Amino acid sequence: MSDGAWSPVIPTGREAALTEEFPGYLRESICRWLKSQVKISSGYVRSDRFVDFQNAYRTDLGFHADALLDWTDTVLPYLRKISTENFTNLIDYFASTGYFPRGQEHDLESTLSDGGSAWTVIRWNESHARLTKRVSDGVQLAVRDVLSATDAASAKLQEAWLDAYGTSPRASVAYSHAVVAVETAALSLIETGKEEPTLGTVITVLEASNPKWRLVLRDNEKAPSAKSLATMMRVLWRGHASRHGRPDYADATLEEARAAVILAATLVQWLTSGVVIPVEA
Repeated sequence: MSDGAWSPVIPTGREAALTEEFPGYLRESICRWLKSQVKISSGYVRSDRFVDFQNAYRTDLGFHADALLDWTDTVLPYLRKISTENFTNLIDYFASTGYFPRGQEHDLESTLSDGGSAWTVIRWNESHARLTKRVSDGVQLAVRDVLSATDAASAKLQEAWLDAYGTSPRASVAYSHAVVAVETAALSLIETGKEEPTLGTVITVLEASNPKWRLVLRDNEKAPSAKSLATMMRVLWRGHASRHGRPDYADATLEEARAAVILAATLVQWLTSGVVIPVEA
């Protein structure tokens, strides 16, 4: 629930529950937001954005080109009855194709949060947003900066996050993107001396007897920072059972993918923000 939001003086038992569905009370509030995303003239809206959505969605939802739709008598009744799947993807499309100014909370977020939605809005690319599953406030705050950065590793991490927490999760793809994000960040910082280095090469460099890289954290012989960093990378890399075709191949589970993405977010943030530093000669 957003800061300062009203809550009932007599508890209903639903205050802490999150829902992936869109019950009537929440759907009505979101419809109000959807209305703000289209141009209304004398109570009518052009069908253009809805037609563009169903084309991108590759699903015929009954919208026709170049039509004027009565918002109150036609559009609202339609939005109230469409399936949760279609409604969720419609919200995501409108969020991803609308403008999201930097330095501001998305104008849909308070509606989702106050209504107990399991969905939240994150920044996507420079000025757009995407709908993803809500994580705890602490986790969201920790990954916010790296998910909104524009370097190559962060861009790949954004893809991983959407595939793990988005409206159409793809666990194995999310895990692959997470590994590539860390590999990209690591190779942008750590010189391996190899023509075709991989994340495995970086791990070998960090596990050397006299590594040239360390964390800004105080080093300790029982937990040398370079090897601790290498261990975190190795957990991510070796845990990726779906990275190659083999007799015991298995797709990543969503739980595995989400754990990998959170770990990757920490590693990318460390590698791109000065937490991993060269050892002084």
